[in-house]
Amino acid sequence: MSAKHEFKPSPESPFFVDSKFKEHFPNLHQVFFYITDDCNLRCEQCLYKPLLKKDSEIQLETALTLAETFRDMGAFKLTIMGGEPTRYGHKEGNKSLLTLIRKAKEMGYKYTRIDTNGQFDSTLLDQPEFKRLDELSFSLDGHTPEINDPLRGRGSFNKCVFNMRKAVELGYNVHITCCIHRRNVGRDEDGNFLIDSMIRFASSMGVRKINFHGIFKHGVARDNWIGETYISPEEYAELFEAITRNIELGQYDIPVRIPQERLLTQKEFDENPDYYGYCPVKLGERVLVHPNGQIRVCSLLIGTPYSIARFDNNGIYWEESENNEITHGNFDLTKSTPCTNQKLDSNFVPVCVSFKPGQQEVVWQERLKWESRRKI
Repeated sequence: MSAKHEFKPSPESPFFVDSKFKEHFPNLHQVFFYITDDCNLRCEQCLYKPLLKKDSEIQLETALTLAETFRDMGAFKLTIMGGEPTRYGHKEGNKSLLTLIRKAKEMGYKYTRIDTNGQFDSTLLDQPEFKRLDELSFSLDGHTPEINDPLRGRGSFNKCVFNMRKAVELGYNVHITCCIHRRNVGRDEDGNFLIDSMIRFASSMGVRKINFHGIFKHGVARDNWIGETYISPEEYAELFEAITRNIELGQYDIPVRIPQERLLTQKEFDENPDYYGYCPVKLGERVLVHPNGQIRVCSLLIGTPYSIARFDNNGIYWEESENNEITHGNFDLTKSTPCTNQKLDSNFVPVCVSFKPGQQEVVWQERLKWESRRKI
């Protein structure tokens, strides 16, 4: 590394990385920095809700050291999120956030993105460092205020759309992240799926891609704080089939990522386990890093004591206790199996919540080449 990385620990006090951590992540591709627990919204369906609080963030020097450590281990994609990532260093004009983006690009991260609620001051979009982002993803949970705002807060739709329009005009690679919830899982008065309308709304805005997350009961801790926003497998099944059929027929102008979730039988899984058995924990391809010092892999464990490692200002340490998420999940690291972190009461088998067939996503396509495992 060149001398410009002045934030790197001194030779007298090197940053420690546990050998077990290195061994588990020989193919590290991406890092999710939950950089701050602060947020200016309190969305009903928020998976991070119990952890939200002010003045809890990863200190910049530590964040930079971690980012460089993960980059040296092979990570090339960095997602900055929270909480709300644009709250990171907001008291100082977002200096910490802008520095993190700039340094990450200097370290060699090829794909750096932010996932934001879009409630930030629009002048942030004019900052040179912010313009270095490879992707700016806005969280929006409906194509009208009437659908979005009951979950995310009054006025949040208009503010988000305002910043989204400006970002598109400035040439950002704008994406939308949208939850599929009780208010948008159905149809409009003309019989059209509301999600179909959301996709077409995104396209009309100049958005380049839309990524959906389903809100289900997974039999995990976060089920307790998603309110009454969750949907049933039966509600989702018809929607998923219609949207995936439209994708295959080329009905949309932009790429659509939509999760398979639990719509898979044991027979279907057994016919192609190497495809449906996608599991970031087993692959060691990602880390989720939190201000409280936890490093985990599975997002279903957010809000729990379980993690794969912990960090502080001096190093990264393997979780040796019973709270190691590999032990907790009863993982067989040698086999392709359905997700063991979910506890479902249905005839379907659970797949990873990140499993989205045919998705156009840089790690899925370029690094893992996961679609090549699919049997026609």
